[in-house]
Amino acid sequence: MGRNHKPQDPRGGHARIYWNLIDSVAWRSLGYASQSLYILLRRKLQSTNNGNISAALGDLKHYGWRSSATLAKALRELQAVGLIAVTRQGGIAYGQKVCNLYRFTDEQVFEQPKLHIKSCGATNEWQKLKTLAEARHALDAEIKNNSGLQKLKRIDSDSEASTDFHDSDSEAVAVSLVQKMKQATKQKSVSSPHEA
Repeated sequence: MGRNHKPQDPRGGHARIYWNLIDSVAWRSLGYASQSLYILLRRKLQSTNNGNISAALGDLKHYGWRSSATLAKALRELQAVGLIAVTRQGGIAYGQKVCNLYRFTDEQVFEQPKLHIKSCGATNEWQKLKTLAEARHALDAEIKNNSGLQKLKRIDSDSEASTDFHDSDSEAVAVSLVQKMKQATKQKSVSSPHEA
């Protein structure tokens, strides 16, 4: 006799996120980018690969992610509220050309010796946050700890104009270019005689 297999869902796989996580203060404190990233990372979760979840920008581009700064911020926020945790630190800073790997804290991790990932049960750090104020404090602390990573407000950069620029300046440049083009056209018509 053959084994009884569950029929596969005709709609394909699914990413399961339980209501208690979505209703938690950890989830509610996140911005939309972080929530979106969590769902996309959850899409990668299978039965035994928790801990081997990558969040490389190249993998996420076909889902619409374009900015490495936005991705990095979303990853930091997810870690700050305890929804994900790093299982392997990658990057050039650690002398490796590999990406970080993550685990979902609400799921069990199975040992993966080739990746040096040890097994552990669900740790559910996100449940430790009891109020939105606690969650926002955790996010603010993460932002302060990583404030030196990217400075968005630059002053006196090489690309900035050294003097003020006004719309009238661009109009004056355009008028002068048009006048030069007219003069060049007149000179061409005077220097080349028309044949009759």
